[in-house]
Amino acid sequence: MIRIKIHKKPIENRTILNNSTIEIKEGSFNIITGPSGVGKTSLLNIIGLLDNAFVGEYEFFGKKVEIKDNSITTYIRRKYFGFIFQDSLINVKQNALRNILCSVDSQNIIAARERINDILLSVGLSNINNNVSFLSGGEKQRLALARALIKKPSILLADEPTASLDIKNKKLVMNILSEYNNQGGTVVMVTHDLELIDENMTLIQLLNT
Repeated sequence: MIRIKIHKKPIENRTILNNSTIEIKEGSFNIITGPSGVGKTSLLNIIGLLDNAFVGEYEFFGKKVEIKDNSITTYIRRKYFGFIFQDSLINVKQNALRNILCSVDSQNIIAARERINDILLSVGLSNINNNVSFLSGGEKQRLALARALIKKPSILLADEPTASLDIKNKKLVMNILSEYNNQGGTVVMVTHDLELIDENMTLIQLLNT
């Protein structure tokens, strides 16, 4: 599905991810882990075509992607990827409905509205008109999951989605990601929490170089 060769990734006054080859198989659940500063989030951003400032090659479904061509990378990113960040990036001035629909292209709004109640229920939320400023941290992260899933992405990228959550909400988030994966979706997740890893996941362990 995705194959990336990274010769080097400059960051500040050093390079990271030197001579790395990353392969993401379709339908897999991948965990990126490693010590702080090793490049976990940088790798996730490279996979999601959010960062093209590296020396290397990127293949998507067997075809080379010109990573410096913003029109191509933007098209692939919007069509195939969903993103969940460590900070949920929820707009507390908008209700749940508006927060979810902000990620949807205008031509897909009608279809997204038809799915929105089912999506909210799948993440354990119910009222699209809820004032999100009153949601807990775990509820906001699940709302961020709904925002990513509404687009029906082929690949879901999650950067520390369970960070700062209690055990209950960690399990809820992981159950949602696992269900998405069981339905054929591909997951790439950064985490420090090794307890979240199971034998069915592919471990991408980064080391200091």
